[in-house]
Amino acid sequence: MNKYLRLLLWNIVFIAVSCGKQIPGDIIQPSEMEELLYDYHLALTMGNDLSYSERYKRESYKNYVFNKHGVTEAEFDSSMVWYTRNGKVLTDIYKNLQKRYEMAEEQMRSELNKRSGQISVSLSGDSVDVWSDRNLYWLTSSPLTNRLMFDLKADTTFHKNDILVLEADYRFLSYVKNSAKAVVAMNITFKNDSTLGISKVIEKSGKEQLVLKPDSAFDYKGVNGFVYFSNPDSSEVSVLINNIRLVRYREGSYNITSLNTPVVVSKNVGETDKQNEDKSEPKKEVQRVSDRKVRKAGEPQNIKQVSEK
Repeated sequence: MNKYLRLLLWNIVFIAVSCGKQIPGDIIQPSEMEELLYDYHLALTMGNDLSYSERYKRESYKNYVFNKHGVTEAEFDSSMVWYTRNGKVLTDIYKNLQKRYEMAEEQMRSELNKRSGQISVSLSGDSVDVWSDRNLYWLTSSPLTNRLMFDLKADTTFHKNDILVLEADYRFLSYVKNSAKAVVAMNITFKNDSTLGISKVIEKSGKEQLVLKPDSAFDYKGVNGFVYFSNPDSSEVSVLINNIRLVRYREGSYNITSLNTPVVVSKNVGETDKQNEDKSEPKKEVQRVSDRKVRKAGEPQNIKQVSEK
């Protein structure tokens, strides 16, 4: 009797374990796999859209995704083998991906409306991302692919004194020491034809922001700018720019004083500004810190004697 009772108990335990699918520890877990697959398919789509002469970038796009999620291609492949054999789990993941892609498609329609000057009502508010281009770029040393340029037409949703913040994740790809850098610039053109600009040099990977706050209450006409990649040492280096956003903030809704922003350079070409040029406040000079060694009190000074000719 005890024998049959034990056998029945083992059957119950077996059925319970079988119903709850146990994912091995060396397999990428479903939530992480969903995030990885989302970026992975976007990278494949971008690779398929490349011209024939740029097809070599496909592998770089995929490697960027693997590095971003901290996995190797071998780990991804072995995990996909497991998910393929367990179709129910993989199906659930792709159902979630489909919903996310549909939401992204809806957002893309809104971005197209922005480009045509028709920002939808749902994008109104104190802070709005007005970036209308793709949010992933790969810049190389080639003259054909070493820059990103944008030009946005301002519409009625732009108000006087709006603050613009251009932000992105920069990842320099290199296996050797180099002096590569990316120069980022952004300019506002006002309806009186005056302009206001700012620039910044980026030399290491990480998230960077470029903040531009108008110093005059003029109506916006447009916003333009660029990211220029420069690498005088080697053509082996490149930079991936991801999660690009250009956020418009209403005056008072963004704390600009907490950021160490570059010096803003303003160039006025309007007739009204020319008349007031002499009345403007003097420009602030950039403070520079010397790298010379300070000699302590009492320390002998090493003076190099120069012979007279």
